[in-house]
Amino acid sequence: MRVFPGVFSTALSVALSVAGVAQAADAPKPTPTFTKDIAPIFQAKCESCHRPDNMAPMSLVSYEDARPWAKSIASRVGGRQMPPWHIDKTIGIQKFKNDRSLDDDQIATILAWVAGGAPKGDPRDMPPPNRSSPKNAPSRSDSEPKSMNWSVCSDEPSTPAWPKRS
Repeated sequence: MRVFPGVFSTALSVALSVAGVAQAADAPKPTPTFTKDIAPIFQAKCESCHRPDNMAPMSLVSYEDARPWAKSIASRVGGRQMPPWHIDKTIGIQKFKNDRSLDDDQIATILAWVAGGAPKGDPRDMPPPNRSSPKNAPSRSDSEPKSMNWSVCSDEPSTPAWPKRS
């Protein structure tokens, strides 16, 4: 029986291509970096609260701000405590305006960044600063402690934000 050379080389090419694709799929993904992978997530989902002089206890605007908090960030994000979004998106309305929740891929990226040692990355990959801030976002003055000020709706910082009884 005679085998055609073209058939053999085509079959060999297909087999090697399939093996190459399988090997590429098994190759480990590079460790995410702050500048390329994490900063865009923080800008979109975290910086409305986690910026200097705002209600959150720390800023996440720069690598230098975020890096000391990496393990805490992983704990809170992995436990879905941060960002605070307590709506079950598996039932009822699933799309919300100003949704600050993280999707599974964003959570996995943040956790992989921390597990990989929280590297900074190439400064050229850093997105431009997020200059927008939400309207009416409460801001902390320098004289207030770095804790949540629950009376931000009140004229007097020591007065609770609910109405007084007459």
